[in-house]
Amino acid sequence: MNWRRRCAAFVGAGLVTSIVTSVVAIGITGSASADPLADAKKQASQLQAQISKLQVKAEQASEKFDATEAALGQLVVDEQQAIDVAAATKVAAENDRTVVNSRARALYMSGGTLGLYASVLDGQDPDRLLSALHSVQAVSDADTRALKTMSSSAQTANAADAKVAALRTRQGDLTAQAASASMDIANALAERQQVLDSTNAQVLALEAQLQAKIDADNAARAAQALELAQQLAQADGLSGGNASDLALSAIAAARIQLGKQYVYGGAGPDTWDCSGLTQWAFRQAGVVLPRTAAQQYAAVGAKISLGQLRPGDLLFWATDTNDPSTIHHVAIYVGGGMMLAAPHTGTVVQIEPVYLDGYIGAVRIG
Repeated sequence: MNWRRRCAAFVGAGLVTSIVTSVVAIGITGSASADPLADAKKQASQLQAQISKLQVKAEQASEKFDATEAALGQLVVDEQQAIDVAAATKVAAENDRTVVNSRARALYMSGGTLGLYASVLDGQDPDRLLSALHSVQAVSDADTRALKTMSSSAQTANAADAKVAALRTRQGDLTAQAASASMDIANALAERQQVLDSTNAQVLALEAQLQAKIDADNAARAAQALELAQQLAQADGLSGGNASDLALSAIAAARIQLGKQYVYGGAGPDTWDCSGLTQWAFRQAGVVLPRTAAQQYAAVGAKISLGQLRPGDLLFWATDTNDPSTIHHVAIYVGGGMMLAAPHTGTVVQIEPVYLDGYIGAVRIG
């Protein structure tokens, strides 16, 4: 082989070696970057965040639905009362109109007010004239009052009819709002299910593990925060104290519902949402609470610090912990860092560790 062929062979061999080395390197790099487990973990993390967001969205819509349903229930009562009042005022107005018409006919048959005066003045005994004139004036004044009463009762009847009409318009508005909230819940839950259905088993399993770890971490942080808050409260001479009989009664009622399904809008007896459960439990103890979590927080004046919690206190969570109007979840504190709650769709009424992510505060009833 001459030097040209040896050189060409050497170069060719070097080129092949270089290509093979590059391909091997690329293969190694590619296999290193395409780590199925790492990708699955990333997808699981994204899935967990997405599911949590959709769950809160469903809870917010559920609160709106509960509020409109409660308002509709009260409106039905108000509307029936308004209908009864309207009917009564119409009867009163018709009676007043009958009285006025009767008096008008009688007065007309007697020649009117002037005719009455003429009859009094014509041939009247002078000693009885003054008394008769007073009687004629009294008749005239009574007619004037009757006319005013008829006018007033007619106005009252019209106002009652207007109130019934306004309530019926309000009923239509609330019905539309309830339907809209129900649709929002259905959409959030459907999107949640669609996300779950489109995810493979490995990612779902990893998401479940991730959620369990998040729950455990949240519970641990909450336990530490509770213990520290209690220590500080005790140092300041404050403590939660023992649960009242009222609180124990509400807890006992709520415990009977353990294991029953969470369903948005659920107010018993077989399904519950968070505020439906707390409302019912305290009603068994003799306390009437509003329907939604946000309303319950606003209705109870006794706000309780974390360090003063005792069994029976209601705990609340919000999307904005500086804005009570964004409250979307409530639970009953049962002591020992645990709470009784109807958590969310796909769960049952249960006792679980307190968590403080989104926690806005607590109230005490009784």
